[in-house]
Amino acid sequence: MTHTTRSLREILQELHRALEASPEVGQKGRDALRQAAEDIQAALDSPTTERSSGLSDQLSQALERFEGSHPRLTQLVGRLADALSDLGI
Repeated sequence: MTHTTRSLREILQELHRALEASPEVGQKGRDALRQAAEDIQAALDSPTTERSSGLSDQLSQALERFEGSHPRLTQLVGRLADALSDLGI
């Protein structure tokens, strides 16, 4: 496992914890972030090199949704996007 992959997994775990600690996020936002996190995890677990091109779109939408109201989630989503970019996803 590369350093970037390990870091990405750590960020995903941190995102899950932040979602649990942020009840004000709302169900729709929570579901969108959970789906993105599941898709990222599936891409990381995939033995092939095929990666979902929709992951960056999902994260961009999450950034837009949480930018003003949830700075911690926005920071985590941004870190996820950066890590995915480093992996070429």
